[in-house]
Amino acid sequence: MDEIFLYVHPSSINNNHFYLSKDESHHFLKSLRGSIGDEVWLLDGTGLAFRAHVEKIDNFIVEGSIDKPYANYGESQKNIHLVIGLIKGKRMDMAIEKSVEFGIKSIHPVLFERSIKKTLNSERLSKVIVSSAKQTGRSIFPELKKPVKFLEWIEAYQDRNCFACHFEAKSKIENVVSSQTDDIMIIVGPEGDFPANEIALLKKYETPLVNLGPRRLRSESACISAIITASNIIEG
Repeated sequence: MDEIFLYVHPSSINNNHFYLSKDESHHFLKSLRGSIGDEVWLLDGTGLAFRAHVEKIDNFIVEGSIDKPYANYGESQKNIHLVIGLIKGKRMDMAIEKSVEFGIKSIHPVLFERSIKKTLNSERLSKVIVSSAKQTGRSIFPELKKPVKFLEWIEAYQDRNCFACHFEAKSKIENVVSSQTDDIMIIVGPEGDFPANEIALLKKYETPLVNLGPRRLRSESACISAIITASNIIEG
């Protein structure tokens, strides 16, 4: 059987014994057709993974014992964060899902001047994050920040190492990050790209602008392209 990754809340582990929530138990029993004796991997979302075995199913709640803990399982020592303008429909789900798969440590939804979508279903996206983290065996579930306006965001994070993706930029990602980079924030703007005043704001705070190639990409594609490129560079 393939590895089975399940979410376990840290409070549901005690003295090498665990139990799953009702929803996660249902997923294990019905979707994965799991049973007593199965080896499972438990992810607590805060950086710990546990190899464990199912020993008991009581009133459809799965319980068992932990064999061994692993710190930072499935995680990079480098930190990449995504700053993303709100996207319409399921494309936002895709952007978040793939970003989590490629190792993003936190997600910062931002309202840009040209953002068409103005609200965020945080509850749904949190479920996307957990599902994607389980799919890829990540022990850290990226934090989903509260949506804020771009001006508020850039003033709060002006001292962080960032770059912004912009179609008309001349620089490439490899010009602004290297294998020595430990922490980077990638800014992917609105679907209509940055207006002149937001470009001016980025330049005011000395945020490098980078080009992702000769073709205009949808926001979710730009996220994936930028994350993969930056990750490959900083991982050396």
